[in-house]
Amino acid sequence: MNITESIRLSFESLKSNKLRSFLTMLGIIIGISAVITITTIGNSLQKTIASTMRELGGTNLIYAYVNAITPEFETDAEWEAWQYPEMTKDEQLTYERLSEFQTDFADRVEAVVVEEMLISAASSTGDKSSAKVSVNGVTPGYLSSSKLTLIAGRDISDADNKQAKATALVSDLYVKYAWGGQNPIGRQILVQSDEDGTVQKFYVVGVYHYDARKQGSGIDTKTPEKDTVTPILVPYTYAAQTNQANGMENDLQSFNIMAKDGVDATALSQDIATYFDQKYFSANGTFELQCYDMASELGQIDQVLNVLTIAISVIAAISLIVGGVGVMNIMLVSVVERTREIGIRKALGAKNKSIRRQFMTEAVVICLMGGVIGIVIGILNGFLLSQVAGMLVSSYEQELGSMLHVTVSPSITAIIISVVFSMLIGVVFGYYPAKRAANMSPIDALRYE
Repeated sequence: MNITESIRLSFESLKSNKLRSFLTMLGIIIGISAVITITTIGNSLQKTIASTMRELGGTNLIYAYVNAITPEFETDAEWEAWQYPEMTKDEQLTYERLSEFQTDFADRVEAVVVEEMLISAASSTGDKSSAKVSVNGVTPGYLSSSKLTLIAGRDISDADNKQAKATALVSDLYVKYAWGGQNPIGRQILVQSDEDGTVQKFYVVGVYHYDARKQGSGIDTKTPEKDTVTPILVPYTYAAQTNQANGMENDLQSFNIMAKDGVDATALSQDIATYFDQKYFSANGTFELQCYDMASELGQIDQVLNVLTIAISVIAAISLIVGGVGVMNIMLVSVVERTREIGIRKALGAKNKSIRRQFMTEAVVICLMGGVIGIVIGILNGFLLSQVAGMLVSSYEQELGSMLHVTVSPSITAIIISVVFSMLIGVVFGYYPAKRAANMSPIDALRYE
């Protein structure tokens, strides 16, 4: 008897005892489906977090900020008496120093992004109506790091920042309500502060697309679209100089770096921190530059999720042992029920290995079918749970939900391992019943009633 004949006989045996065969598979189905569900959810979480992080800025984005070096205190009194140190002029970051840094790291850094608030709440009147706006000073690269798209005109340039020009980028939402959709490029706009009534004049050089769902206001709230506050982007140096002229001190203590494609962001973060510490902060030893990047954050999250997924999967896989014991039990019952059949086959010349192969094949088929059913159920469970989680997050926090892209991704590795493990269960737990059947004496088997 060849393997094909053994498989055929196995399916015939399963058909003759459908309910018992299904109950035998149930332990395997539950165990495999639990493992696949858990690994699908874990894999989906990793893909969802990665896509959301790319939406927020990408894994090539590095956040840098200056922080005071905190001494190691032995008592609470020393900590309470400690005062945050004042930064000297030599330690202060400036646009010129960041430009020098970008030049020194030109082969690894795409852009250095700085932002300065000039006016937090204002209104700007155009040809058709007025629009609610804020005014932020930015450097080139801000649009890319904020996932904003330039749709007309040009971006804020290095020349704009070096000369502190009164140029501006406005949103398409601003153009819609303040200018009635007319092209504003090259025109002058007036922005009046809601706080002190001061008026700033700017010349529009470009228009960017504003998505209220991604930027966190407007469409996902009860605020009418026409009342949505959209940023007017001006050169960072213009905003900084205007603020200083109004008595505000230089507060450039944080900035973002966009690494070029293919650059190791984690290694670059370490090199950037070393560069600034040695060049500007080593003299006093009071401050340091701290950097963290999305890539390392994502890596840490992946490690935690992998450990949790593996740990829970191992616990769920224990149920497969219970299922395997069930398979062994039913196969032993099957051997007893088919004792006369075994005796007849042996009397007709069937060899021990042929009998053993038939019963082992039957055990493997039962486990493999249970494994396949469990995989399908596990994928469906993972899909449903991932979708429900996405809907719950969206209903709880609309702004986060708009940036959350739920990606259901079953683990191919887990599926392959599950199929192989199902077959191994059939082999391991089917061996003893198959061996017992093969070692039966044909005379005793024929006498069995």
